[in-house]
Amino acid sequence: MYRIAFCAAVIWMTFYAAGAQTPDDPFSSNNVVSAAPNDTPAALDDPFLSQPLTAPPTANTSLEAPNADTLPAKNPVPVSAADNERIRQLAAQGNSGILQPLNPWNGPFHNRQRKKDVEQSIIQQVGYASAAPPINNEPQFDWEKDEEKGFDWSVLDPVNFTTKLRDLVGLGPDENKAKAAMEKGQEILLANPELKNKKKNREAAKHFSDAAKRYPDSVLEEDALHLAGECYFFSDDYPKAMTMYQKLLVKYQHSKHVDNDVRRLFKIARYWETISKRQAANVNFSDKSLPAYDTFGFAKKCYETIFINDPNGPVSDDAVMALATAYLERGKYQGDDNYNQAAYYYRYLRENFPLSKHLAKAHENELFARTRAYLGAGHTSKSLDEAGKLADITLRQFGSELDVEAKEEIIGMKENVLHHHAETLWLQGQFYDLKKRYYGSARICYEQIIAKYPQTEFAEKARKRIEIIKDLPDVPPIFGLPRNPWAVQEGTD
Repeated sequence: MYRIAFCAAVIWMTFYAAGAQTPDDPFSSNNVVSAAPNDTPAALDDPFLSQPLTAPPTANTSLEAPNADTLPAKNPVPVSAADNERIRQLAAQGNSGILQPLNPWNGPFHNRQRKKDVEQSIIQQVGYASAAPPINNEPQFDWEKDEEKGFDWSVLDPVNFTTKLRDLVGLGPDENKAKAAMEKGQEILLANPELKNKKKNREAAKHFSDAAKRYPDSVLEEDALHLAGECYFFSDDYPKAMTMYQKLLVKYQHSKHVDNDVRRLFKIARYWETISKRQAANVNFSDKSLPAYDTFGFAKKCYETIFINDPNGPVSDDAVMALATAYLERGKYQGDDNYNQAAYYYRYLRENFPLSKHLAKAHENELFARTRAYLGAGHTSKSLDEAGKLADITLRQFGSELDVEAKEEIIGMKENVLHHHAETLWLQGQFYDLKKRYYGSARICYEQIIAKYPQTEFAEKARKRIEIIKDLPDVPPIFGLPRNPWAVQEGTD
């Protein structure tokens, strides 16, 4: 009863407050014009709906007051006479295009957007938005200067330790000494124009190397590294030449010497790769043209320096192809891991050099490497799955470019892949059939062979085996359950 009375009182007070407003007040919400029968909602005397909906009104940053014709109906909240008088004075001052905002739940979305723009313009008129932030005159705390200095552990870094030691003994950066060393090396080269004297080449290379150390991060260092590499290259000291070329490619990838230096590195790598096929030992003590150990490893390092630091260079795809082919040749004598490495670099060539002249051969060689990397039916078939997909891609993309022999070889590899897949399923079926006697699982394996690989020899074997086990149960029966020693036997106390 009390709740009903309370609700009735609230409803009566609401209608009383709504009817208490003056109908003649132009800013009252009761001043509603009745619409004609054929009028649309946009044709009503609504200051928001009557305006075109092309864009929200531009916020006015001046202090001009809005026009009374553009002000919408005011929210029916009781206001004082002073507030009404202030609104009338603002309406009489002129039109500024500022609209009084609606409540966020009133009107469509464009009305709410206009409300936001109007509120922003009001804030700018009042001056809060244009006010400068307060100035903080308090001193800022500089923790780097105020913290207590301890032991500088970066001194123990080998790079920093070597640099500081070099500075202490007078071998640190010095522009004048760098230029002097550069000029000394150039004088030696001028006296040896065709670079035939290897002794003078090494002497000039030492001066250029010293100039590069004396003036790091400069054009002089860039030129000095290139000249040092050239001098070592023509003196047949290929390991030191490789070091200089690598420093230049890593530090100055956009140098004018890059095209020349990557070709030098490619020649060094090809030479070392050829020597590594002949050498039985990997240790070298006398020949300065070869690394001290692991000749093939240093050749690989040269190849990788080329296509990693100069991917768009003149011999980048050649370096990848040469490295992949080197691993493919080594796989014939050293096992499947080299085949996996060859397949990796052939794939790298396919993905990163789609316009290479070696693309068709890379597809064919990768297919061969992946089939040779397969260890048998008892091992994972990931490389075999990749080989099957690659065979289809190669025939579809390069079928017209391949000769008859190469095409037949790829088709043979594809059939070999299918044969290996069928063999894997056959061994699984034999395991369930003969060893575990799970004939249901064995039948599933045999049926997959018949459905997926009907052209293989295992399909006929699977059909025969299905005919033999067709009447056998899917799961073998349980025999010889252990006797419970705690069970009471009949006829005993």
